[in-house]
Amino acid sequence: MGKKFPLPPWLEHAAMVKKKMKERGFKMADRVQICEKCEEYAEETWSLKGGQGMGGRDICACMNCGRARSWKGSGPSRIVEEPFDLMGFLGIRT
Repeated sequence: MGKKFPLPPWLEHAAMVKKKMKERGFKMADRVQICEKCEEYAEETWSLKGGQGMGGRDICACMNCGRARSWKGSGPSRIVEEPFDLMGFLGIRT
């Protein structure tokens, strides 16, 4: 029959990132936005609520260029990690 061609690396990892984020309890928080780095509509925001609806973690990652940022906690004690090692956080080997 037909030959199945391999997916481009960024597309293969994008699908794995989405799968791993859902497995960890993250939910899509916003629609896809324009990435400031590569200027493509590929930046997704994922959210995980902390205990009693406070705190948690937000992750914003571009599925095209791989740029990722993370926010932990809430209020004045909120911690921003940029750049954020999303692949390492999810345990995906590249």
